[in-house]
Amino acid sequence: MSIHDEMTATSDSFWEIGKYSRTVKRCDNGYKLCDNLRQLIEQRAEIEKGYSKNLLGWTKKWNDFLDKGPEYGTTQAMWRGLLEEANSTAELHTVVAENLMQKVYQGIKSWQKENYHKSMMHYKETKEFDDGFKKAQKPWEKKYTKVMSNRKDYHNACKAEKSTANQVNNMRSDDSVALDTKKKMEERLSKCQQEVAGLKDKYEASLNDINNYNAKYIEDMTEIFQKSQEFEKKRIEFFKSTFYDLHQCLDLSVDPRFPQIYTDLHNVIGKTNSDQDLRWWSNNNGSDMAMNWPQFEEYSPDLQSISKKERKSQLHSNDGITITSIRHKGDFPAPASPHTGDTLNRQSSNKTNDSDNGRNNQRSSYQPTGYEQELEEPSEQAYNGRTYQEQDSNPFGNEDTGSEDSPKESPRLADPVLVRAVFDYEAVEQDEFSFKCGEEFYKLSEEDELGWCKGRKADGEEKLYPANYVKPVSEL
Repeated sequence: MSIHDEMTATSDSFWEIGKYSRTVKRCDNGYKLCDNLRQLIEQRAEIEKGYSKNLLGWTKKWNDFLDKGPEYGTTQAMWRGLLEEANSTAELHTVVAENLMQKVYQGIKSWQKENYHKSMMHYKETKEFDDGFKKAQKPWEKKYTKVMSNRKDYHNACKAEKSTANQVNNMRSDDSVALDTKKKMEERLSKCQQEVAGLKDKYEASLNDINNYNAKYIEDMTEIFQKSQEFEKKRIEFFKSTFYDLHQCLDLSVDPRFPQIYTDLHNVIGKTNSDQDLRWWSNNNGSDMAMNWPQFEEYSPDLQSISKKERKSQLHSNDGITITSIRHKGDFPAPASPHTGDTLNRQSSNKTNDSDNGRNNQRSSYQPTGYEQELEEPSEQAYNGRTYQEQDSNPFGNEDTGSEDSPKESPRLADPVLVRAVFDYEAVEQDEFSFKCGEEFYKLSEEDELGWCKGRKADGEEKLYPANYVKPVSEL
């Protein structure tokens, strides 16, 4: 074991040789703590941004639900008030994240750069402290090493002197030992005693020397230590100021927008009026709705209606049959609506099928070819407007031309059915809906004989739409 090992093993004091290294390392740790604090703030900013993003996603989801769902009136406004609170809170937390990164994070980075200067292997400040401690401790270390060496020599001499003294005492009582041998051992003992005395004086002199130098050693080491303390104090004070900045960024209670959010939410909830909502429902869906009650109507063949909107047919008996919405399979994504923009006029064949003479209201004797059998034809025909089915009409001018009643409106459903559009549709008339694929609304009546249903959107508006453009949500 070396002298240095003996010294370091006996004590853990700052004054021991090399024990100042913990104070020097503290400077390096200060730089690492700045990195750790920046990492902490960056992660907190990510949490704030993630929370804001989750709030906005949650708000969008439930706004979509309210757009298509059954809630209405001031009660719906109460739902939306809560979602608006989430939007405003998300905005505040986004601001928190931005302030954390732009103010606090950047502030630490700048302070760190100004106070820690990187050299080849170490930071400049760390090397200055290490060199200062080494310089202050080097003279004392030499004296201390000399003391430890003298102590070792003195103790070894004492050990040898004691061993020699024991041998001399044993020889004195042993008559078999020659007198010359006894004399030599006594001379050796005397020499050891003289050596012990000399080493003791040397040991005590080195101790006096180091003790006289201790005051200077303490002064020099304390001076360097105080410099390191002042540097560390600067770091601690900066961290304290930084944590105050963190508190200011995170404390939403001091932001006047924060209490206003919940004041607005409280006001929206207070505006919920059950009587107003029930009155709206009664006017639009209940007993206060207007009704076209049945009245007596005189029969008039000249005024016979052929569609719900009482359009005049453009059918001419001498011009043949007008077939609408003929298309190949797969050519278009949407089915033929009861309206048509393109009209294909075909002249009906003069041939009649004798087996069809028993049928009433024969449509046409036209037989499609094998290729045309793959065309998707709607079950109704249109004449420059909303389509209708030919009921007991004879385009060939047969004698059995009789007038029938106009199509009747289908009764309302007891429970509205939620449906979803599977194709886009643009309204042609004022009493029709326009909608996009994926839009949802309520079906209020069954499909009539012309292919139309009555529906209601979220805003309470009731109009007609083509039945084959939607499907019940429960079937999707």
